[in-house]
Amino acid sequence: MSIGVLIVESQDLYRAGAEAVLRNRNKFQVHGTATNGKELLKLFRLYPESVCLVSSATPDTNIHELMTALREISSEPKVVIMTLSTDLKHLEQSLKAGVKGYISKNCKTQELIDMIEGVNEGNQLFGKTIAQIMAGSVTSANRKPKVINGAITKREQEILKFIVEGYTSSEIAEHLFISARTVETHRSNLMNKLGIKNTAALVRFAMEQDSETKNT
Repeated sequence: MSIGVLIVESQDLYRAGAEAVLRNRNKFQVHGTATNGKELLKLFRLYPESVCLVSSATPDTNIHELMTALREISSEPKVVIMTLSTDLKHLEQSLKAGVKGYISKNCKTQELIDMIEGVNEGNQLFGKTIAQIMAGSVTSANRKPKVINGAITKREQEILKFIVEGYTSSEIAEHLFISARTVETHRSNLMNKLGIKNTAALVRFAMEQDSETKNT
């Protein structure tokens, strides 16, 4: 069964490029394209199960207002934000609004495809570039992570960075020259201390740390 997609992009080049990439693959069906939020809502009423690829630079589009309008049509809209910038404030706003994906427009084709497939399955995902930025935010030497049940060790901070960047336990073990079982133990301890269960929550944690640091 194909995955329905709606593309929202005001720039002709990016819109045509994204459409061409997806139309060349049988697993996707591009139901329509739009240049602004109003056009998206018209299409979404016809195809409410579609994954919506929305440019962060879309005219007339406040992410909170857009998500609210989409939820009036479908309770769980599958929205992926595409961006050229690394605006952490916009990322934070998007997370709070409930977007399911956040990815750079400069990503590789396969990364975009994986993002759409994952979001369609109900996951919340973030592109590699975005994850790396957030990893730096989490592990910055100038801030002390807020914890719930104890201090984060230096090793846990190292593992946290790898987790946010999308590494598996086996890959982390290879980088740190320890066993995968040891990584799993550190991962479990880290998640328990932070009260975090997945990468999406780690990104939200990173955003909270970034905001707290700026306000101190």
